Amino acid sequence: MARWRWVGLMAIVALAAACGGASAPGEATTSPETAELTGTVTFFAYEDAFDPHLLGPFEEANPDLTLRTAAFASGDEAITKLRGGFRADVINVCIEDTPRMVALGLLQPIDTTRIEAWDRMFPSLRSMAGVTVDGEVYVVPMVGGTTGILYDAEAVPEGIHAYRDLFDPRFAGRIALGSDALTNIAIAAMALGYEEPLALDENALAEVERFLIAHKGDIRTFFRGDADVMNLFESGEIVAAAPGYPGISNLLKEQGVPVEFSLAEEGQLTWVCGYGIGAAAENVDAAYALINHYAQPEIQAYQARKFQYLVSNQDTLAVLSDAIVRAIGMEHPEQLQAAIPYVIPENYDRWQEVWSRVRAA
Repeated sequence: MARWRWVGLMAIVALAAACGGASAPGEATTSPETAELTGTVTFFAYEDAFDPHLLGPFEEANPDLTLRTAAFASGDEAITKLRGGFRADVINVCIEDTPRMVALGLLQPIDTTRIEAWDRMFPSLRSMAGVTVDGEVYVVPMVGGTTGILYDAEAVPEGIHAYRDLFDPRFAGRIALGSDALTNIAIAAMALGYEEPLALDENALAEVERFLIAHKGDIRTFFRGDADVMNLFESGEIVAAAPGYPGISNLLKEQGVPVEFSLAEEGQLTWVCGYGIGAAAENVDAAYALINHYAQPEIQAYQARKFQYLVSNQDTLAVLSDAIVRAIGMEHPEQLQAAIPYVIPENYDRWQEVWSRVRAA
């Protein structure tokens, strides 16, 4: 069902673009909760959430609030840290991780009456599994996108358009993979020809493990986060990496590094992420204020322009050009036929065991 919800959302975006924009945006973009925010709020997220253009306006608007940030590179890493006692008020959650985070008691339900843009968010996103768990909302969806391949267009002018091609002997020692089990095992499975890379049985996992260990010498490193993979391209250490995202390509090209993004022909893993409130949150008012800030059209528009993220607030479409709307929603219509939504497999503990052995090999 998640796959069709994703396609439905993309269709809504396309329709909005065809009609020249969204319906009239709401007038208010500031919080109706006028009480001055004080104390400290801890924001635990992927590093792109800390872009100064995103976070700066919130800090300027709340001079008496201390903002503490901490980054992670994968859902597994975030969960491990939270289970170890790290306390966060606002947590960046990708919806495939919500059920296990709820089961572990790491999130508290969201009071949607305190989310200003809730009724303006695409219904397809609001109702996605992982936004809600057992009938309660735990994540306010914000952005989504598609994973693929990054490659140096000067070193590989013909491009790289399939995960299997990453493991071509000519790229030996010059590719990088991410650091999490879910994405990398799925990428290897797709390279091997599995059509359902997130539904692997024991035999399939064993084949993936053998494949990754056999190619471990071809992998320069396992990167952690955007800054890490960008540094690898900037230094010339690698010519290709996966998973990749359009926004990373844009950032590198702005710095004069000719890195392109390519959709993998085996299929594209699609993701939706947002923000939840930690079960042990101490500054709940500030947490809601921060989430409301990230749901504003102006903030989401920056993410659409900078990172080519699909955004959740319908009103954001009214402040984006038609060209950007096409780029984030329909620039690559073929992705709709090949979309594979992220889910955590039922045997994910086995995936983590396999990944640990691959990393240690």
